[in-house]
Amino acid sequence: MIILGKMRNFRLITLILILVGSLSAQAIMTEVGASYNYKKSSFDSSNTSEQQSTTGSLSFYFWENIALEMSYTNGLYVKKEQQPDFSGSFLRTTTQYTDVYGADLIFVLGDRKATFQPYLKGGVAYVKIRQIVQDTNANPWQIDYSGLSPSYGAGFKFFLTDAFAFRVSYDAIQTPADNSGTKVTDITGRVGVSWMF
Repeated sequence: MIILGKMRNFRLITLILILVGSLSAQAIMTEVGASYNYKKSSFDSSNTSEQQSTTGSLSFYFWENIALEMSYTNGLYVKKEQQPDFSGSFLRTTTQYTDVYGADLIFVLGDRKATFQPYLKGGVAYVKIRQIVQDTNANPWQIDYSGLSPSYGAGFKFFLTDAFAFRVSYDAIQTPADNSGTKVTDITGRVGVSWMF
């Protein structure tokens, strides 16, 4: 059984490498990007939230101003809050792990040689969420949900050299809130770098 699982993973990785290799062979330019997001909110010592995410992306420019971007985002969200109950209160800690696999079309609103390049993007993402909830003196419980979601955004790249750029973006994605089909719009501001070759 373990061998079958490893063979499936090997086939999937091989298929992805072939796809990426064939796309890069047809592209005019290729762009590799990385970005990071961090936010912390503290209402008091017992009520805090902290989130961070890292995104890696690979874009293939098939035309002057249009690219296909494939991305992967790994996110972590931790929320601690005092919950009232009949005997006083208890601390609830919610830890959420999020994996987002995205495919977006990017439309650059400027000349390819320009130093400042604003862009718009839209596409689809597969979102996988694992949430673990722990109450004081109780066993934790876990909630898993996943699904396809629309994604869109805007941003700009500021080129420091012909190949290296500073990148800022506003990204929105409708993530599943539970297994019933309810979705929540997550909006994220990102700062990162990209390298064109």
